[in-house]
Amino acid sequence: MSSRLLGLGSLGLLALLTGWFLFSLESSLREPQQPDSGLPVLVMQDFQATRMNEQGIRQYTLAAPRMVQLPGDQGTWLEQPAIDVYQDASTREWLIRAERGWVAADNSLIRLESHVTLERPAASGKTPLLITTGNLQVYPEQRLVQTAEAARLDTPGGKLESVGVRAYLDEDRLELLSAVRGIYEPPPKP
Repeated sequence: MSSRLLGLGSLGLLALLTGWFLFSLESSLREPQQPDSGLPVLVMQDFQATRMNEQGIRQYTLAAPRMVQLPGDQGTWLEQPAIDVYQDASTREWLIRAERGWVAADNSLIRLESHVTLERPAASGKTPLLITTGNLQVYPEQRLVQTAEAARLDTPGGKLESVGVRAYLDEDRLELLSAVRGIYEPPPKP
């Protein structure tokens, strides 16, 4: 009987050791979890990305001398971002520049900060326009840009100041939200 107990004890010990070995083997094969330290997961110099629509037509390009992508859904920081928005594959309709920028992890929002300019050049075939402000939110999917801060608008015929601006880039529509003041000089008569 004692040899049977000894045999059963040995089998139990062997089963326990096998279970421990399989557990440690499985845990070593799993991908290690990296701590969410806030350290960048990707840093790029002279970054440029192009967004196309479903038909393969370029919608906008986003470029920056330096891009720092953070882990998880903390987003991506950009130094001196430049966004060129196209009305067709080759005509730049809007040029957007800033000192700093941040892109949401799901790319639904681009926040631009410090010395932001939104320019529609004469080469777009439309009336030239320059908007300067402190901060700007860009919603690429809706092709909408907006700010709640003070902004200055310069056109060939005048200057406007407003607190808050919303621009619908596809609709060629601009809303000045409050405290609008301006000077308009009609073109000289021929």
